[in-house]
Amino acid sequence: MTVEGERAEDPRAAWRVALFWALATILLRAIWLAIQPPIPEWDGAIYHRTAERIARGMGFVDTWNNLPPYKPTAFYPVGYPALLGALYWVFGPSRWVAGAVNVVSSAIATASVTRMSFRSWGAVPAHVAGLLFTCSPGGVLYCSAYMTELVSAAVLCLALLCAVRYSDTGRARWAIVMGLLLGYGGLVRPPALLVAPVLAVLARPKSSPRVLGTIRALVLVGLASCAVVLPWTARNCRKLDGCALVSLNGGSNLWIGADPAAMGTYRDLRIGEACLRVRGEVAKDRCFGRLAMQRIREHPLQWLALAPLKVGHLLGYESTPVSYLRYATRQQRFGQSATAMFAMITAYHWIILALAIIAIAPLRTGPRPLEVTLSLASILALIAVHVVFFGVDRYHFVFTPLLCMLAGGAFRQLDARRTT
Repeated sequence: MTVEGERAEDPRAAWRVALFWALATILLRAIWLAIQPPIPEWDGAIYHRTAERIARGMGFVDTWNNLPPYKPTAFYPVGYPALLGALYWVFGPSRWVAGAVNVVSSAIATASVTRMSFRSWGAVPAHVAGLLFTCSPGGVLYCSAYMTELVSAAVLCLALLCAVRYSDTGRARWAIVMGLLLGYGGLVRPPALLVAPVLAVLARPKSSPRVLGTIRALVLVGLASCAVVLPWTARNCRKLDGCALVSLNGGSNLWIGADPAAMGTYRDLRIGEACLRVRGEVAKDRCFGRLAMQRIREHPLQWLALAPLKVGHLLGYESTPVSYLRYATRQQRFGQSATAMFAMITAYHWIILALAIIAIAPLRTGPRPLEVTLSLASILALIAVHVVFFGVDRYHFVFTPLLCMLAGGAFRQLDARRTT
């Protein structure tokens, strides 16, 4: 009997399947963007504004204020506005830049998870994974948003491909590229930095001794990630009132996540909360962090009781793409049909979750393909981050491609290459 994940495959056939679904992803999302071009709203309005300032050579300045003099900031992560800013500098601050970034990111994620699914489960599951992600209504609608999750998903998927190549070949360059990707991913969304050591450990080359191979992987991935992140950290130390690894909303997010009134999800910081009167971004973030830790120490059971609510807000529904466009278009989109759209995209999300659970349930004790192990570990690591902070449904878009990859495995018995 062949062991799952070790059966022979045709790499050309695998990449043909990946290319087919990547092109389908581009076509479907391009059609949608022709109907609804991207609109900067919510956090996206801030990303767009700061990207314009980066393109004009002003640097990453003053997230909130629209009036000069502008001050250096690190409240939000720099990676996404820096990417937009670089493209704005070349092409101008067109809304089609953000649209193209989202479409290309989605195509990269599709190709990556389809390729991994082909290797892990076979051709039929790969087609299912590609179909599920390509046709995701929430994923299509979200291409009209100036938000970070689609870029983060693409970077994570590419990092997993590199992890697989490193495990197969033991060549250092794959670990270094994985570290560089996750370093940039950390500048887009800092939780990527927590995923980096997890992937490094799991991607230890098969031919390497366990301990030495793990140490080597951790060193290579860690150094490459630091090479991307630490220059930004040094900039923060120079420009701000203290040092910040990437961004300065961790303290306030921890404070929100420790607040029982927030019910495990995001809430606006109320006017009058003590730390809002503290001057300096670093000082304010540390103030919120201290308040959060004090609350957690004083009410640990209350904080732990919020964990299921946080996971529920992260995975229990899907609403952000509709809410974003409804708000951004002043209800010209989905004003009357919002409830039906919420139900549709949530039902589709539940189908993906259910298929992923069906696929991995039989693998609890048996051997797993490496791609499955890496995907599960990445998903669980990201869920753990939101259990500590708080859950919002848009955050699951970071690992939705990986859920689709796992979901394809529910159809592995249909694959013609599978032998017994």
